[in-house]
Amino acid sequence: MSKLPSKNDVAKLLAGAHQEVEPAIKQIFRILSEQEDKVEEPLKLLEVNPETSPSGIVPIMFAPEPPNVPYASVIVEVTENEYASIEEGTLKLPHGWTLGDELCAAAR
Repeated sequence: MSKLPSKNDVAKLLAGAHQEVEPAIKQIFRILSEQEDKVEEPLKLLEVNPETSPSGIVPIMFAPEPPNVPYASVIVEVTENEYASIEEGTLKLPHGWTLGDELCAAAR
């Protein structure tokens, strides 16, 4: 049985690929949960995209795509204003989810 890459390594790979495909994305963050160490727990990203429509927190689930993405993934895309609301605490991530490290940022 081969060793799976770390979720953080896969998250960086996904973040880079997403920013390449959607250059309008300003920032990408990991979203972490209490079950993050379990293989079954999806890898989660928050993408700040000024070109998306404001819709709140809408997690979109994707199946794994081995070998490069061996984990299910969840993408949450928000506007810059929605991201500011997350930082202020007025827009909440789902229960048990917290913002992790920034993985990608557009040149500012």
